[in-house]
Amino acid sequence: MSIVTSEKIYKRCLNEDWAVGGFIGYDMEIMQASAEAAMAVNAPVMIQNSCRVIDYAGAEFIHRMADAVIEKYGIDLILHLDHGDTVERCKLCIDNGFSSVMLDCIEDSFEENVRKTREVVEYAHARGAVVEGEICHPVEGPKRYETDVEEAVKYAELTGCDSLSICCGNAHDIAPDYPKTLDIEKISQIHKAMPDMPLVLHATSIFPKEFVERANIFGACMKQPLNFGKEELQSTFPYGVCKINSALDVKILYTTAIREYMLRHPQDIDPRKYLGYAKKEVVRYVSHKHCEIFKDNNRV
Repeated sequence: MSIVTSEKIYKRCLNEDWAVGGFIGYDMEIMQASAEAAMAVNAPVMIQNSCRVIDYAGAEFIHRMADAVIEKYGIDLILHLDHGDTVERCKLCIDNGFSSVMLDCIEDSFEENVRKTREVVEYAHARGAVVEGEICHPVEGPKRYETDVEEAVKYAELTGCDSLSICCGNAHDIAPDYPKTLDIEKISQIHKAMPDMPLVLHATSIFPKEFVERANIFGACMKQPLNFGKEELQSTFPYGVCKINSALDVKILYTTAIREYMLRHPQDIDPRKYLGYAKKEVVRYVSHKHCEIFKDNNRV
């Protein structure tokens, strides 16, 4: 068992119409919870880390935690850098054992995005890692970003990226009141143009009413957002969507559970108790997403 790339899993996704859940690994407990949840339902394990997590813990430390998870649970694990902010950051993570990296250059020109991504692709492929590219352009209005089909094809050809993050109604920091509706037709057009390219959706977390209410009881002050629908997300699977990220929802749940435990048990000062309680909540939630959203259960 080891850290592996996403290539074999994505090929199965393309042929079998399901998607991998990419879960953020904020700390040891969430990394363990992701592994335990996946094992419980026989799902692939992909643990993602943002640049802020890398800054906080260090790429080498995260790699060592991933190795410990693999040894403890006897599993293969995809270790991914999400939204890498520089070429150097991507190279650092690859040098520290990450099997997959994403470079986020959407604020750059198309030419500069291609140049930087191509550099990371060449570096990664020479070291047995894979690269998730991202192509979209700013648009006026609440959607903020959109992916053009022809531009996506050209970007993939020029960079040689292994998977592609697209914006088709989904985008980080999208206006809270903007109707969450995926452009399924656009996604299908991208897939038709590149049937062998695994596509990735970011920023599609689902927040049920009870999820938000529980968070607010324990201090979140969170407004009920408009959500993408489960069926809507699943309708993208036949059109090449092979990975859907899950970060904000896990972060909110984890923090809510810690607050809940500490408010109900103010006498407890042992971190293992409140972190352990939060970990169990994440295991339950991630298991649910594997089975009910991503349909990647019983795949390993």
